[in-house]
Amino acid sequence: MSRTTRCDGFTLVELIAILIVVGAVSVMALGRVSNSSTFAGLAFAQEVRAALRFAQKFAVTSGCDVQAVVDGTGESYALQLRADATGAANSCLSASGAFAGNPLRNPQSGAAFSGTAPNGVDVSGSLSVTFDAAGGVAAGGTVNIDGESVSVFAPSGLVQ
Repeated sequence: MSRTTRCDGFTLVELIAILIVVGAVSVMALGRVSNSSTFAGLAFAQEVRAALRFAQKFAVTSGCDVQAVVDGTGESYALQLRADATGAANSCLSASGAFAGNPLRNPQSGAAFSGTAPNGVDVSGSLSVTFDAAGGVAAGGTVNIDGESVSVFAPSGLVQ
């Protein structure tokens, strides 16, 4: 009579080896996910790009000149209209005042269209562009946000 032994399942050594491998992989993955400053920098760069594109589209649809300023020292951005413009249809055609004190309003919140970088996000350089009624800019520029370049190209006003 021949005796056959059948082994079902895993040995204790195999189970311990699997636990060690899963533990090592989870420690590496947790280190990547818990470093949220990388994601915060990319998210703020995308936020600035979206604000610049909104400024350009608002300038085209309203006919108003819109100034977009990204301030590296204050690590913030803001969109502004000329001081004598209201943003209403045809109110900007004769506006020629300075940009100070007349923020462009966020259509969702009604507050000034501006933002500040999250803690730990580095904004290096400054950028100031004015979008005209055709969506173009006279002079472009670039600002770096945590190593991510945000650029506006002249004369087209392309935001990249």
